[in-house]
Amino acid sequence: MVINLYLAAIVPAVLILLFFFFRDRFREPPRVVLTTFVLGFLFVIPLGYLNIILDDIYYNLQASELAKTIYMNLLRAAFHEEIYKFFILILYCSRHTKFNEPMDAVVYGVAVSLGFSARENIDYILNYETYGITWELMASIRLLPTIMHAIASIIMGLFLSKAVFSNQTVARRVFLAFLIPVLFHGFYNVFITYSTAFAVILLLVGFISVFILYRRLRKIQSIKFDEAETKYEISARNIFTSIFGTGFVVALIIVISFYYL
Repeated sequence: MVINLYLAAIVPAVLILLFFFFRDRFREPPRVVLTTFVLGFLFVIPLGYLNIILDDIYYNLQASELAKTIYMNLLRAAFHEEIYKFFILILYCSRHTKFNEPMDAVVYGVAVSLGFSARENIDYILNYETYGITWELMASIRLLPTIMHAIASIIMGLFLSKAVFSNQTVARRVFLAFLIPVLFHGFYNVFITYSTAFAVILLLVGFISVFILYRRLRKIQSIKFDEAETKYEISARNIFTSIFGTGFVVALIIVISFYYL
């Protein structure tokens, strides 16, 4: 029984990761991909401690339920979670010698994101009784956020690959690599909170997005960068500008929701 719960939590994430791993024309070293997956898995642990602080703020907020939901899902969930993936992808993956062609950012982005998703799924599925449903139903429900995490990481990887392998508008691409996944993740969580219909719509949007993004990946995958060729370094200034810029957008949305919702 316990083994079934763990398999239900981890297998969907692993299958999605294997899809991108084997579709990569210039395949990445399995050891590096696995390490990235494990890093994403382990970074759920420090998130839990910070969540305690953010939860205390949530319970003391004087605002409408919708405004509090936006705060909870845009800041506590999306910004909070995506920043860890962003740091791992930039500080570990982009500096690795095997990070040498555009598709790499997507493969490693999917690895860190699905490692995180697998660990998150374990927490939900092992505690299925708390939600008053069967573990099979919980495992089915968790497929949606697993797909969402994959889509967000593909978007992040695409923009970071453009930043690393092109010297044009690096700062803007690094900014969008963090901003778009945060907003996508955050509003997905907000929408899924209120209606099953939204979940179905978002699932369709997710599949369409994956299809469109995958076509884009196939185009850039034809480019191979050897280690000797130019690879542009993402500066600390680019990283912090992206984080603070995204934080400002998130804070602005939350403040507006507090005043007008």
